[in-house]
Amino acid sequence: MISVIIPTRDRPGPLHRALRSLARQTFRRFEVIVARDGGASIELVIAHWQREMPITLLDSETPHGVSHARNRALAVAQGDHVAFLDDDDIFLPHHLQAAADALHTRRVDTIYGQALVSPSWIEDLPRGRHGLPRKDYPFDPAFLGIANTIHTGSVVTRNPADGPVRFDEDLHHCEDWDFLLALHRTASHRFARLDSITSVYHQVPRPGAVHSAYQTTPTPFTLARAVIYDRWPAALGRAQEYREWFRQFDHHLDMRIASGLPVPPHVYESAVRSLHATFTPRRSPDPDLLDHLFPAPSRARTGQEPTAATPPPGAVHAAP
Repeated sequence: MISVIIPTRDRPGPLHRALRSLARQTFRRFEVIVARDGGASIELVIAHWQREMPITLLDSETPHGVSHARNRALAVAQGDHVAFLDDDDIFLPHHLQAAADALHTRRVDTIYGQALVSPSWIEDLPRGRHGLPRKDYPFDPAFLGIANTIHTGSVVTRNPADGPVRFDEDLHHCEDWDFLLALHRTASHRFARLDSITSVYHQVPRPGAVHSAYQTTPTPFTLARAVIYDRWPAALGRAQEYREWFRQFDHHLDMRIASGLPVPPHVYESAVRSLHATFTPRRSPDPDLLDHLFPAPSRARTGQEPTAATPPPGAVHAAP
């Protein structure tokens, strides 16, 4: 059995869609654990879907963060494996079946599917998906120590209940990346990637955790990345070079936000894609990449710098 863990807070509409995606799964041996981390009541949403599948609601009026919510759910999960689904994302109908088959035939501990990144609410793969970003990277433990290439909502892993790995409740950003590194390095999990898109990662423009993170500098992502780099040392000299590049990336991003300039859309995903393309063939990072990702602001026709603006809701990147 697979235990599907969904942390949620103040998103009853997206939660409804996430649960609908579970009701459509071809694999039926699963339970659902919804951990409400404060916010509005979701009892009506849960009641609607309890006719379709077994759902346990862990209710909390006080918010403690997504890591705490996931850990609460892990403590009661009955499945041999656990899957993670954020309340604003969806599984495609074959996700759990494909994961279960691969966990059995490949003899691995953690499996993840490819994820489509969508800027609008969708519940199936769109025909024009070829222009949309994807998280579809093959597993590379060295590169995972540089940047998170795996979407949390695509992961199905052996239940970690008997081991030391949990989500770090002191991390409010990049906690999923830290968890994956702990599974690999501490619990010695063997990872594998599925060969198809099995989930949708929604990056719908709206005020939210990522947008809010871009209101202060250094951003919470900058601070969290520093913690993770310190906690999980890089084993290769080339990995150290790429980590230093990301420190410069964070510096450029923080300076841009401090100056009131807009953040380029999907800048983090663009950075990871470009770095992965040079890391795999064992090359150094492109020396011009930072200038390409963070172009200098163009001058107005009068020769003056444009008026500074706060980052728009759509100008976000995925949490590393």
